Amino acid sequence: MTNRIFVSYNFNDREISHSIKNFMQSHGGPVRGSFIFVENDVSAHGDTAIDKEIKDVMSGCDSAFFVVGDNNHNSPWINREADLAVSKGLKIVVTNLPNTYGGVPNLLRQIPHTKVKWKGSDIAEELNK
Repeated sequence: MTNRIFVSYNFNDREISHSIKNFMQSHGGPVRGSFIFVENDVSAHGDTAIDKEIKDVMSGCDSAFFVVGDNNHNSPWINREADLAVSKGLKIVVTNLPNTYGGVPNLLRQIPHTKVKWKGSDIAEELNK
């Protein structure tokens, strides 16, 4: 069975976040699973629309991979994604984009998670467990 991995990222980091699969194949080995992304920015429609979009995309996922940049670790989206991932009991892996220093989302600091470097082999090892 293929794992479904929800990827939490800031829309401003879309290009690098969406290149994760290629990055993994080139720098660390393939991840056994498919990366799932929120593609639609529904924030103009309010909190209910955001929550529905996250729930719909995260539905059926086995783990959540939080890709943290400099400015998104406390955004409303990332906190909603963290809350839903926790409520679903998903395995949580966190990494920082290269040359960024944002922290682990506040909610995730309080629960078990694995933090890895932006290194393909480390990411693959954790997501394949």
